This record gives sequence, structure tokens and C-alpha cells, in this order.
Amino acid sequence: MRPLVLDASAGLKLVRPEPESGSVSELVAERLSGDIAVPELFWLEVVNVLLRRHRYPAASVLEAVRVLQELGIRTLIADAATTLAVVDLMERHDLTAYDAAYLALALSMDADLVTADRRLALAAGDRAVLIGLGGIAEDRAAYRPRAATWPSWPEAGAYLAELRAMLASAP
Repeated sequence: MRPLVLDASAGLKLVRPEPESGSVSELVAERLSGDIAVPELFWLEVVNVLLRRHRYPAASVLEAVRVLQELGIRTLIADAATTLAVVDLMERHDLTAYDAAYLALALSMDADLVTADRRLALAAGDRAVLIGLGGIAEDRAAYRPRAATWPSWPEAGAYLAELRAMLASAP
């Protein structure tokens, strides 16, 4: 069984009564003995949505963070290699940096990505666990898809090799 990466749309279903909240709770309960991870931006997205969109009072936001933290979710910080992967995924799949960060983490961990975002699930392919039949479709800025350009940077290969070597030697 692969580890799980939760995006904010899935995490919110663990602390709010939303459609498919039960499905996410069951999935997380099944995997509690395994590895569940989020990028550090997860926490900011969750508190932003609770406080700004849903107008939760600060005490309720703090309680939601506590509930999520008690699940044993690991928070992973993006390094330079992850940031480059995010840039690549942004260009290849027309994702926001935030969504690309979740996908980059899932790819780096060989994990399933739990999301209610159709666009992110489509980019994640067979590792996506789409919550809900239709998922959510957030309003997006008018981004235009384009081919990836950064791999043509002459020093990209050497730089990526150096980053991979650093990751491999890290504890």
C-alpha cells in the first residue's frame, strides 16, 4: 500500500461537514498505520479556507489544526529539488504552484494523492484518489498551457544531478 499525500481539499473534509467527508475519514483511518504526509503549505491553505471562506472563529480553526495534527500527518518542507519539480509540473499540467507542490510530494514519495480537485487528480493520473464523483473545480486565472521550457536550460541536467546527489546523501 502506497503512502498518502493529502491536499487541502481532502484535509478540509476531515474537519468540516462536507460531501464525501466520510470517504476521506475512512481512507485516512485505513492508512493511519502507514505514512500520511503533506507539504508545509497544507496548513496555511487549511487555515485560510476555514477562516476566510467559511468564517470560522480562530478557536475553531485551532481546533481543526489540532484534529489534523493528531492524525500523525507528517509535514515535509520543500527543498530546491522539489521546487524545480513544482516548476516542471506547473508548466506540464497548467497547475498552480500550490497544487503542483502536492503532486511533486506524491511523486517523490511514490504516494497516492488524495484530492477533491479534478484538475489536480487528472495531473496525478493513476496515483490520484479523487474524492467525490465530480470533485471540485476551482475558479482559475486564465492560464495558458504551454510546453515545459526549463529542461532546455543548459545547466539543468548538471544542477538536477547535484540536487539528487545531495538528497541521496541526506539522512
